[in-house]
Amino acid sequence: MQEHTEELMQKYREEMLRLYRQRQPEPPPEPEILPEEPPRNEPPEYEPPETPPQEPAEEEFPEPDADEDYGTEELPRYIRPVPELPEEWTAQTEYEKRNTAQGYLRVITAAADSAYPIPDAKVTVFTRIGRRLHLSYLMVTDENGESPTVMLPAPPAGLSQEPENERPYASCEIRIKAEGFFPAQANDVHIFAGVTTRQSFQLVPMPLYPQPQDEEIEPNKRRHEER
Repeated sequence: MQEHTEELMQKYREEMLRLYRQRQPEPPPEPEILPEEPPRNEPPEYEPPETPPQEPAEEEFPEPDADEDYGTEELPRYIRPVPELPEEWTAQTEYEKRNTAQGYLRVITAAADSAYPIPDAKVTVFTRIGRRLHLSYLMVTDENGESPTVMLPAPPAGLSQEPENERPYASCEIRIKAEGFFPAQANDVHIFAGVTTRQSFQLVPMPLYPQPQDEEIEPNKRRHEER
């Protein structure tokens, strides 16, 4: 009898346990584990460069001592005077600035007090720029012994009215060569603005017997040798 009762009690417990389990809610499903996303190519965060410690700036040009005498010693490089440019570098610029107008020149060659004009005479005109002569024209006289009228730079006419202006004109040099006559030359021929300068040459005939001709020398070289 007792065994039967224990058996019933055991069945009862099992049945109650089964009913209890049925009433319990099911556990939620476990979340699905996704694979990790590959890293994107994002720019790295900006990191300012490390600035090295700055040293105090040194003075570029130290101040000279007031008690120190620089009269006999060599001056520092940064206060030496600028060397003066050679005259031939600036003469052309000064010539163009001064001679902004135009003058005119005509050369006349004759002999025997202008009784006989000399044709086919070679006329060479040099313009003086600074201390040097520059070739301007090579011409030949016509049957009347006159060269073509050529134009040369000259200062403006208003400069001639200024008393402090010592040279209101430009300067040129003319050389003449003609067969059977001695060469002739005129230095410092004045050229004024708007004026035609007529330079006449009275050539002297050569003797009938031949004479050795002088070697042609460049004008600036001849002046240098004379010095």
